[in-house]
Amino acid sequence: MGPGNPGADRRCRRRPRRSWDRSPRGGGESRLVRALPERRRGPDRSRDARFVDGADAGHAALYGSRQRFDAGALEDGLRLHLAAGVRLPYRLRAQLEFGIARALGWRGNTNYRASGARQPSAARLDTWQLLLAGFHDFPGWEFAPGRRAQPFLGAGLGITGYRLGGYIQRFPEPDDPQGSLRRGPGGEIPFTALSGGSGRNFTWMLTTGIAIAVSGNIHLELSYRYTDAGKIRTDAGDIAIVRYREDGTRREIPVRINETTADYRTHAVLAALRFEF
Repeated sequence: MGPGNPGADRRCRRRPRRSWDRSPRGGGESRLVRALPERRRGPDRSRDARFVDGADAGHAALYGSRQRFDAGALEDGLRLHLAAGVRLPYRLRAQLEFGIARALGWRGNTNYRASGARQPSAARLDTWQLLLAGFHDFPGWEFAPGRRAQPFLGAGLGITGYRLGGYIQRFPEPDDPQGSLRRGPGGEIPFTALSGGSGRNFTWMLTTGIAIAVSGNIHLELSYRYTDAGKIRTDAGDIAIVRYREDGTRREIPVRINETTADYRTHAVLAALRFEF
């Protein structure tokens, strides 16, 4: 479904965090983790994500071709996490993690025909995540008296819930500025507003890092984490295609389309202070 001729084609970081541990030596570990707002850089974001046509529900396809999509990434947002765990024999640890993320910003660019090179899109994503994670701590080495560095590996399984909304695709620089994607009399940019979506997905993660003893009961953890949270979707339903006629009047065209989907995979570099008592 090209935006210039709506309805004509019916194919148409992670985050820094603080943690509190209550762990009798040799016994169980109970950990409470409090996350701080993060500034995500480089790999601390989804990469090469694309919204494409999803399952066919008997409606029009928004993109109508594998060569048409909305490519982008999720930007910064507020993330908070809690975790509680136990220390096991053989340098193993297990913990249950719960996290929420609010106002993650999707920023992308669509590639409809004859709509210009710049076709910016934006949306908002809120998520929650519940993971059961296991870790193995390696022996490590002592780099100063009473100071030890201990590498670790970890993996986890769980579920992620999401809510996607405010999804808008804009067309500020079409190939033909006087054509069907012309601006309004006040410079208003034509756009397409998509349905939101929500759901729950199976999730898995892998992590590796190192814990450095800062003092007797304080450790600094630095780690990398990859998380695959399945797909996020816009619901099948009506979209609003907003265009402007030659006389400047606005027209809004509802078109019912199938769902669209994008992979939700993230790469994160984490820093954490862990307090053990």
